[in-house]
Amino acid sequence: MHDVHDEARDKVPDFGIPPSRATSPASPVVRPGLNRTVTSGTRASRLSRISSKLPNPERAAALGPVAPPPPPPHLTKYAYHFFSPEIKFFRALVVKILGMMVVLTTVIMWLAAPFYWGSLWKANHYTDKLTVRVIDRDGGDVGAGVTSFLLSQRKKGGLGYFVTSPSEFPTDAELYHDIVQEGAWGAVVINAGATDNLARARASANASYDGRDAIQLVYAQARNEIATGSYMVPLATAHLSQITAQLGARSVASFLSTADAAALARLADAPGTLAAPLGFRPVNLRPYDQPVAQAITLVGLIYMLIFSFICTMANNGAREIISPYLTNRAYIAYRLISPFVLYFPLSFAFSLINLPFKLSFGANSNFTYAGAFFCFWFLMFLGMASVGLATEVFITLVGPKFVSFTLIPLIIVNVSVAALPYELQPWIYRYGVAMPFNNANHAIRFLIFGTRNELGRNFGILLAWIVVSMVNIALATYFFRRKAVNEHAKQVGEREKDTALPDGRIV
Repeated sequence: MHDVHDEARDKVPDFGIPPSRATSPASPVVRPGLNRTVTSGTRASRLSRISSKLPNPERAAALGPVAPPPPPPHLTKYAYHFFSPEIKFFRALVVKILGMMVVLTTVIMWLAAPFYWGSLWKANHYTDKLTVRVIDRDGGDVGAGVTSFLLSQRKKGGLGYFVTSPSEFPTDAELYHDIVQEGAWGAVVINAGATDNLARARASANASYDGRDAIQLVYAQARNEIATGSYMVPLATAHLSQITAQLGARSVASFLSTADAAALARLADAPGTLAAPLGFRPVNLRPYDQPVAQAITLVGLIYMLIFSFICTMANNGAREIISPYLTNRAYIAYRLISPFVLYFPLSFAFSLINLPFKLSFGANSNFTYAGAFFCFWFLMFLGMASVGLATEVFITLVGPKFVSFTLIPLIIVNVSVAALPYELQPWIYRYGVAMPFNNANHAIRFLIFGTRNELGRNFGILLAWIVVSMVNIALATYFFRRKAVNEHAKQVGEREKDTALPDGRIV
């Protein structure tokens, strides 16, 4: 009898049920609420299969659509040269991967890099967009001559001179405030009495006369040290030097033709009225006097993005461990909250780097030193989040294998509008007013140098980037996980169906 039953058991047909489920040698376990027997071996194998089927889009993107096959069993490790025929298949695979990388990198290079080159290409052709006020408070020959000459220089490669009535800015303090608030890039002020002061100095042989007091060249270097130092100030200096030399020579010739011997003798005590009768004095309202600031106003922002990208890659690897066991809601919450937890200490550490190098936060009278520093830290936190969350979106869309190719365009579209003001660039670069680097750059200059205060707008744009990225992360994560979660639920439902075997067992 025993043999008959054994023979019958051996003839049980295969219903597509894995052997681990159909005939498990482990002791049976009765699941409560179900009229069937589930073995512990079946339960273990089921858990392993369910875990492997749980959705993990980042890991799937990392593995790619086709994984390389395992080496044939007859190959020996550490035994061949690169060109050995035995590893021909793997050599071809390596060449294919590297070749695709070169092609893709070249495409990204030619799409992104020229965009940055273009932002600098013809900056000297747009200098006429750098506006400079011309204010004649003299009303005499000097004022009229300087104004007429400067307006004639409004051409391609010149400066955007325009006349402003003295009544619009009755005092120098009001004019200085306007320049700091970016009402214009600069101002040429022909001071009141410039013509009469020169005549009186010659008549009285005033040895203290200084021709540079006749004209002011007002600007704020820290607004953009490249635009002012390479274009606006050199051009304005050249123009003023030329016209003051011409007017001075004309004035000397006129004086010598009409002066008597006594007047000429008195000029021995005031040679400056003949040697340098007219000049100008630069007035730099916001000097760029902290060279170390270059480390944070442009290059430091690139580092900020790179550090946030490192967080993105590390977070991607870490969440693969826990993501298969989280609900969609919990997983999306994790993805939205965890980056901020990382950015908080990193932005503080990044801000502290400036202190040993004496980057002064006390130059701005609107803040105390400590207040400016903590505002700077908050700015770095928002800046890191604005670009870091953008990389979180990219890694969700293209996966970790290709996310590095999105980093270069993200850097270039930001750097292209942070180095120069849009006045010195083609019209297409006007988008820079909405970019994180440009707004962080302006906010840093205000905190360090006291330039125009636009913190509200700067912080608002950074927050807008953060909100948009968070929405995209949530939508993309839900979209990519939805299909996998549905498939997983379907598989679990199928496994829950009772399957009766001929011997009466239910598995």
